[in-house]
Amino acid sequence: MDVGAHSFDADYFMYDLIKLQEQLYYYALQLTEDREDALDLVQETSFKALKNRNRLHNNDHIRAWLYTILKNTYINYLRSSHFRQLIHDTDELYNHSAKSGDGSDALPDEILMNKELHEIIRLLPGAYAKPILLFLAGYSYKEIAQQMNIPIGTVKSRIHLGKKQIRRAYTA
Repeated sequence: MDVGAHSFDADYFMYDLIKLQEQLYYYALQLTEDREDALDLVQETSFKALKNRNRLHNNDHIRAWLYTILKNTYINYLRSSHFRQLIHDTDELYNHSAKSGDGSDALPDEILMNKELHEIIRLLPGAYAKPILLFLAGYSYKEIAQQMNIPIGTVKSRIHLGKKQIRRAYTA
């Protein structure tokens, strides 16, 4: 039986929820880039779905509904003080790069755009934020790879993917 191929029924709801756990996990893993965080995110999503299952009137939409819950839970996590504590170690880099782009000869619009950019970078997962901040601070790919103890290809990939996330944030 396909997921959501029936009208709302509590038994089918549980069946669909369990059947979608693996897909939710892989989506959460894409967002968090950490297995434990992904598992926590799926668990929190499942809890919220069970708590609010009376709001879903038709199981045909359960997949989209669960993905929305997961995405919103992740966004709330990013906004939380817990996440901000995790990125505390990038504060020195953030302050250094903010100072370098905040010269007295810069126009007010440039200063504001620079602050917005650094705030978006701070909201990125650490795997993307740190290489981007180091790159903005003037480090080469090779120096970033050595400092982070990762291959240079990984550095390039993370900077590229981080830039994509920054572009998405600006267009959102």
